[in-house]
Amino acid sequence: MMDINKFIAPPLQFEVLEHDRVIAKVKLHYMNQTVEVWQDDTVEPVFLPFPGKSKVLVSDVLDYFESRCVPRTRHHIDKILQSMGLQEYVPTDIVKKTHGVLYDDYVWIRFAGEELNCTDVHPRYASEQGISSDLY
Repeated sequence: MMDINKFIAPPLQFEVLEHDRVIAKVKLHYMNQTVEVWQDDTVEPVFLPFPGKSKVLVSDVLDYFESRCVPRTRHHIDKILQSMGLQEYVPTDIVKKTHGVLYDDYVWIRFAGEELNCTDVHPRYASEQGISSDLY
């Protein structure tokens, strides 16, 4: 008999950080389509992934990921995706590669099992700190 569990994705767990401060923790359960979220209520809402939401849906997480990606309509998006080793525009896959880093802020995403800090993923922050990295 086939083991069906090998086809069920484990929960997707990640933290949202502003610089190196964890401001949100998210656990998305694919199997039952639920999302567990903790958000630091002392942080400015503009930095939080789901400000003011009491119930977060899977679609909210996917929308948040897309908001942290290069736009779908970007000129030469196919070449940008190719440079990331991706064949199609899937926000979850893009964010796993880019950590949701945008030049405009210091918010980023760290997935479960990663041991990274802001200087590891954010070229602007690293350059401001006088740090060079092989990642950029």
